[in-house]
Amino acid sequence: MCEHDTIMRHLPIHSHHLSLQIRQSCVFKHCLILLAICLHISGCASAKINQFSRFAELGCGYSEAVSGLTREAGNVAIDADSAALMKAREPLTPEERGETIIKHDKLLSERVTQLRDLRRHTQLLRSYFQALAALAKSDAPSGIGAASEDVVKSLGKMSDRIKNAKVGDLPVSEFIGPLVKITVAQFQSAALGKELRVRAPIIERELDLQQAALQAIAEQMRTDLEVLQAREEALDVVDPFRATKDSLPSDWTKRRKELLNTQISLDSVDAGVELARNFKLSFVSLVENRLDLSDVEMMFGDINEVLTLIEDIQGTKPKKKK
Repeated sequence: MCEHDTIMRHLPIHSHHLSLQIRQSCVFKHCLILLAICLHISGCASAKINQFSRFAELGCGYSEAVSGLTREAGNVAIDADSAALMKAREPLTPEERGETIIKHDKLLSERVTQLRDLRRHTQLLRSYFQALAALAKSDAPSGIGAASEDVVKSLGKMSDRIKNAKVGDLPVSEFIGPLVKITVAQFQSAALGKELRVRAPIIERELDLQQAALQAIAEQMRTDLEVLQAREEALDVVDPFRATKDSLPSDWTKRRKELLNTQISLDSVDAGVELARNFKLSFVSLVENRLDLSDVEMMFGDINEVLTLIEDIQGTKPKKKK
C-alpha cells in the first residue's frame, strides 16, 4: 500500500474528529454566553431588588424628617400666636379677651390637626414603600398586594383633608404641581410590575401633595417667625439695651444670638420642601428603572441635613427657668 493511500484512508477520520471538536467548542461558547446572560439578568434583578429595599429605607428617613419638621412648625405657630395675643391683650375687655383666646385656640387646634394629618400621610407612604420592597422579592407573601391596596385607600382619605386644608391663609391646593407621566419599566416580579402600573401615578400625586403641604407650611412659618422674632427681640434685646440701667441682663448676649439664628427654623423647612421634591423625582426614577443607588445615598445626606437643622433649632431654644 502506497503512502498516499494510507494518508487518504486516515483523512476522513481526522476530519470527523476536527468537526466534532469544532461543534463542541461552539456549544461550549454558547453555554458561556447563556451563563453570562443569566448572571447578568440575575445581577440586574438583584440590583433592582436592592433599589426598592434602599428606597424603602429612604422612605423611613424621609418620614422621620417630615415628622420633625411638622412638630417644629406646630411649636413655632403656637409661640407666634401667643406672642400676638400678649401684644393684643391690654386694650381688650375681659369679655373680648375670652372670645379672642377661644377663637385663637380653635384656629391653632386646626393647624395642629393638619400637621398631624401630614405626619400620618407620610407614615402611610413609608408603609407603601416597604410593601413595594417586599413585592420586588420573588418570595414575597401573596398578601402584600392586598396590604398595599389598603394603604393606598387610606392615603386617599387622608390626602383629601390635606388638599382641602389651609395653613394659615394659604390653601395647600395652590402649591400642587402638574401631573407627571410615568412609564413603568419591566421588572422580574410580575406582581411588582402590576402594582406599579396601577398605583405609581397615584403615589406620584401623593408625593406631590407632600411637597405642596410643606411649601404652604414654609410660607406660613416665615410669617410666624417674623411675628415671634419681632416680639422677642423687643422684649429680650431692644428694650433691655435701651433701658437706663447701667448693666444688661446676664443672658442678653445669648438671647440676641438665639434670635438672630431664628433663620435656622426656616432653613429647615425650606430644606424639607426640597427634600420632598427630590423624593418624588426619585420615586419616578425608581419606577422607570432610572434610579441610581448613588442618588439614593445623596438623598440620605439631604435627610441628615434636615435632621441636623432640627437639632440646631432645639439647641438654640432658651431653657425654661425653674
